[in-house]
Amino acid sequence: MAMIRKQIMLPPEQEQALKALARRTGKSEGAIIREAIASRLSQEAGDAEGWERLVEHWLAQPVGGAPWRRDEGHEERVGRYERHVD
Repeated sequence: MAMIRKQIMLPPEQEQALKALARRTGKSEGAIIREAIASRLSQEAGDAEGWERLVEHWLAQPVGGAPWRRDEGHEERVGRYERHVD
């Protein structure tokens, strides 16, 4: 796999944590950073796909268990609150 060199700036506490994690896991700092980026990109893609599936599901559901038209809902609401004048 071809690699592109990137330089990043880290605050001291992140640099120390990265070095400690590299020592504990036996991985290079670069490998840990690549894994973190891959994880974040995968999460973002999953969030977007999940949202799209949810919207598709909502749009496929009939309201009240049957096809619904706006004018029908309006007539029902108006009829419910109509004042009867004698």
